[in-house]
Amino acid sequence: MSQRTDEALIAMRQISRATASDSRALAKASALSVSQLIALQEINRARAISPSKLATKMSLSRGTMTTLMNKLEARNLVRREADTIDKRRWYFSLTETGQKMIEQAPRMLHEEFSEKFAQLQQWEQAQIISALERIVAMLDAEDIDAAPILDTQEIT
Repeated sequence: MSQRTDEALIAMRQISRATASDSRALAKASALSVSQLIALQEINRARAISPSKLATKMSLSRGTMTTLMNKLEARNLVRREADTIDKRRWYFSLTETGQKMIEQAPRMLHEEFSEKFAQLQQWEQAQIISALERIVAMLDAEDIDAAPILDTQEIT
């Protein structure tokens, strides 16, 4: 391999390790996965949200969202409430325990990235996105379903 190839692989490995480290730190500090914390944050922003709207916001399938929310509900972090008008519809809202979990959770890596990325010039952002998309294509990873979060675990 060439030196340039080594440099590219090292950079990708550093990103992968930073992401894994962040996921482990969050799990250790809060006993939550990144996807679980993001679901709690989205519910908190909306106050109450339907499962399909939450799945769309998080770029997840309905099946994955169901599994995720069942786990949060079993831990008493969210509650399921029926719509007052249409009883066939229901929404998730946070429990008091869920609210405390959000307040105590550490800052996540993708939040830090988002802030720093937003400070870049538009052309710099476009250049980074282009390079990352090229890497995805080189790894034949275009068909891998991914949410806009930095997490090393499957979202289940």
